[in-house]
Order: sequence, then structure tokens, then C-alpha cells
Amino acid sequence: MKIAVLALAVALAAPMAAAIPAPADAQVLAGRGGDTRRSRAERPALTEREENRLFEAEEATFELTAQIETIQNNAEATPEQIASLEGLRRRLADAQRTVDRLSAKRDRRG
Repeated sequence: MKIAVLALAVALAAPMAAAIPAPADAQVLAGRGGDTRRSRAERPALTEREENRLFEAEEATFELTAQIETIQNNAEATPEQIASLEGLRRRLADAQRTVDRLSAKRDRRG
């Protein structure tokens, strides 16, 4: 009888002992739901084409801002120059949106 009880206890305890992970297994199991982004190869912040577009847009914003300020500060601005302000402002807004978008993309990835 004692042998049967002992055999039953060993049989019931064996699967439980196998279910408890060893320390190395526990580390692997804990890492399954972890952040996998670090293991991926880092991509460049911007492609070469995007970098070129960013630099062009930044240069355009500087040039357009200077043109707008020149016309606004010119007391003798012609009616054509004053009329061109709206177009310059529109181009400036487009260039600034491009700078903002690409800069944000660069900052997220980099």
C-alpha cells in the first residue's frame, strides 16, 4: 500500500516538476512579448532622396521668407510685387510643410 501511494505521489509530482521552467527558460519566456524593435536592423533616418528634398525645402523657406520680408519692408513696392505676396506665402507654406514632415520623420527614426 505504501508503495502504491508513493508511486502515485511520484507520478503526480513528475509533471508538475517538468512544468516549472528552469531559469534560462524563464528568461526566454519573459522575452517573448518584449520589444522586438531593437533586434531589427536600424534603418536610416531618411533616404537620400528625402534628405535632398528636405534640404531643398529648407533652402526654399529661407529664400521665400527673405523675398517676402523685402517686399513688405520696401516702402516703394510695386503693385505687382504686392500682388505676388500671396503666391510667395503659398509657396512658403508648402515648403514649410515639407520641412516639418521630413524633419518629424527624421526625428522619429533617428
